[in-house]
Amino acid sequence: MKRYTLLLITILLLLAVLSTTALSIEPKSKGINVSEITKSADSLLNEADATFKSRNYKTALEQYQTALEESQKEFNISVETEALSQMARMNLLLGDPEEGHKWLSKAGERASESDPMGWSRYLGVRGRFEWQDDDLKTARVTFEKMFEYCNANALWGRAVDAAHMIAIVAKNPEDQIEWGRRGIEIAEAADNESWLGPLWNNLAGTYWDIKQYDFALSCYKKAREYHWRFSGEVAKLFADYHIGMTYRFLGQNDEARKWLRPVLAWAERLENHGVIGQACEDLGEADISDGKKDSGLQMLKRAQKEYQLEGYDKTWPEVWDGINKRIAKLEK
Repeated sequence: MKRYTLLLITILLLLAVLSTTALSIEPKSKGINVSEITKSADSLLNEADATFKSRNYKTALEQYQTALEESQKEFNISVETEALSQMARMNLLLGDPEEGHKWLSKAGERASESDPMGWSRYLGVRGRFEWQDDDLKTARVTFEKMFEYCNANALWGRAVDAAHMIAIVAKNPEDQIEWGRRGIEIAEAADNESWLGPLWNNLAGTYWDIKQYDFALSCYKKAREYHWRFSGEVAKLFADYHIGMTYRFLGQNDEARKWLRPVLAWAERLENHGVIGQACEDLGEADISDGKKDSGLQMLKRAQKEYQLEGYDKTWPEVWDGINKRIAKLEK
């Protein structure tokens, strides 16, 4: 009797569970992911940010649109401001600044200094539009305002971004170096190491431009350290290339080849014609410098071909004209 009583209780409990489960099941239309319907505006914004960081700008734009729509349903003005700002930035990155300006204007209407996340995001995007419009003076004012605001509100990652952008838009190398180092200091203090690769890289670029190649090499090596920890494959490839390139300009051709030959093989595997061309140009110039004109010229001609495949004849005329003039001079 006891056995049958236990069995009856078990059956009744199972029926209760099944009944509760059945009540909790909602109809699901074909093609709809129920989990997506229930996501908050904040979580949708975070997903879009992750996609943006992976450089998939088209998909990120769609995700920011979804976050925008959910934020409006929730009356979440902060997320709405961030989503609108990022939609503007995605359009800028996708080559449609006119459409981007429309979204930026909408973001400006929603942005408020009382909202740290929305306001700081808006300033960062507004400054980038001013930078792309070649209004460097206004862009610097915007980024300095963002820097001060983010410091005051303990938004350290965005303060680093602001310092990074000030270094880019600054006119003279002294300012570029000062702001580059300020960004590095804040990133290190805030333990925001993922920023250190780009920051050291930009600082190296400044030293490179003023022909202080020893300092440039030191900074490129620091950039490589962080790119290899936090960045994607192409960033790692460029990190190695920059070191080889700088060794060549220091006249250390053998050391340059140790870096540039593996870079060339790596770029060939990735079919990255731009990096193939750059590695070939540097290897060619190293050969010419060592008195091997014929082999050097052949490498330069390969660089010319790769640059054209990458579209530099249209998108980067300075590099395209430079390689053509160099080859013509050597063939005289």
